[in-house]
Amino acid sequence: MFKLDLRGHLLYLNGNSQTLVLAEAHNNRKIPIELYARDKIDPSKTYLNKQIVPLNKSLEVTVQDLIVGAGINTSKGTFKRKDKGYAIEWIFSVTPGFICDFNHLYMRCLDWLMDKFPYCPVAHAVIHYDEDVPHIHIIMVPIEGNHLPASKILGFKGCSRERSYDLYEKVGAEFGLAYSMYLKGAAKKSAAEKAIKELEKLHYREKLGKLWQPFKTAVKSRPEPFLDALGILLNAHVY
Repeated sequence: MFKLDLRGHLLYLNGNSQTLVLAEAHNNRKIPIELYARDKIDPSKTYLNKQIVPLNKSLEVTVQDLIVGAGINTSKGTFKRKDKGYAIEWIFSVTPGFICDFNHLYMRCLDWLMDKFPYCPVAHAVIHYDEDVPHIHIIMVPIEGNHLPASKILGFKGCSRERSYDLYEKVGAEFGLAYSMYLKGAAKKSAAEKAIKELEKLHYREKLGKLWQPFKTAVKSRPEPFLDALGILLNAHVY
């Protein structure tokens, strides 16, 4: 069962890690030690990497220009804090072994992201083909009115679940990819009930005979693969 995964983290202006400068250096393969001292990146394939939203200036300058252009004053208040998020880096990837037109898949992911956050401009986006699993890095500036609520847009665990389901429903299912998170609680119970009802409609109770009860237990334990096989989509609000 192949999955479409989405992860996000904040990028900062200052600090020793997860800064705009380091994100640009990694995404554009400007860190020599990453190319020649790590097993993850294959330098012979770096030329295959594709800039979807290229940088005309440095990432740091591009992000700051977008913020200032939105009328946000970064010279005071929370912007002086070292832990102030200036951007969000989203990473879309798939389960190893999945094969598709990755340009098409990740362009759809980019479109989905821009539709979900229409007022948050994308500063940079690049598909990496020089690692084991092709994936895309998208750096978005979290603008909301005159504010830069990076943490709010990145969200909490429940928000992450709903966002992942929306991605699955609108993009992942189109490519035959499964929902990236395991269901829990009421969502898991609801999913299992839907799967069992559909299996009964397809006469699996009669087909399996004595095996129906252990089969039903397996559905209740982990309903996700059965939902995918049966083509059942759940409403996002249950997450």
